[in-house]
Amino acid sequence: MSDAPAPDLAREAEVRSGLDGGGLPGELAGWVAAWRGQPVVRRPIVALYASALEGAADGPARARARLEHLAQGGGAVNRFARAQGAGVEVFDLALDRPVRDAAEQPAASPREVAATIAFGMEAVAKQPDFLILGDLTLESDRAAAALIAALTGQPAEAVARPQDLDWTGRALARAAAARPASVLDWLAQLGGREVAALMGAILAARVQGVPVVLDSLASVAAAVALHAVAPEGVRHVKAASGSDHPAQAHGLGALDLTPVLAAGAAHGGEGVAGLAVLAVIRMAVEA
Repeated sequence: MSDAPAPDLAREAEVRSGLDGGGLPGELAGWVAAWRGQPVVRRPIVALYASALEGAADGPARARARLEHLAQGGGAVNRFARAQGAGVEVFDLALDRPVRDAAEQPAASPREVAATIAFGMEAVAKQPDFLILGDLTLESDRAAAALIAALTGQPAEAVARPQDLDWTGRALARAAAARPASVLDWLAQLGGREVAALMGAILAARVQGVPVVLDSLASVAAAVALHAVAPEGVRHVKAASGSDHPAQAHGLGALDLTPVLAAGAAHGGEGVAGLAVLAVIRMAVEA
């Protein structure tokens, strides 16, 4: 982080002025220009991380089927990505070894979390100039909500869906009893692998000055975790769309982010909403 670039705010203002403000398109074009020098996106990538959580019915098999479908070019995200000239990368986070149930025991070890963060940095291996982040993990919202609660000081009742309240309460109580001393410890206690990998992707993009769009609750949780370590580490991040999940508002509040798109504008999690944001930026570039 000590060598990470700062945004060029003067360039951002210049681009927005050239579009007479430009409303949302102007704002997004200026944001890209602040990090890349020009409001142009040539190598956008959607990066999706697939993990499995213990206890999810047929979780590994279902997640693998989805991963393979997308890897072969199927799904809405691939169709929209082709229209926007974007690549789609899917990452297998040891699907055959589900993360342990955080309500019963630590989801992972700190060493496993650190290794997964490092693996997540592979999202920038192909040198994208714009990165959309999501996940393919079944039940990822449950783990992400618990982590957001832990890092923002919210009770389980504030972040959990009704069907997840009992699990979230037990997971938070067990994790707190272990007295986590750092964000890494909280990640190890609550999981999941997709959050750790997404944290690595956000950090790697920050170091390379690549704008990032968050397109799942897990990616929001990852940004909250990085923010808790180094607030400057999420300066390049925007959220694609709102969500009716109660943890989303608390996560975005901690990041001081307002979603680019209205809630429900595009189904989130697999990059579609992020690609809609990219389409708006391209409209500004055309202008």
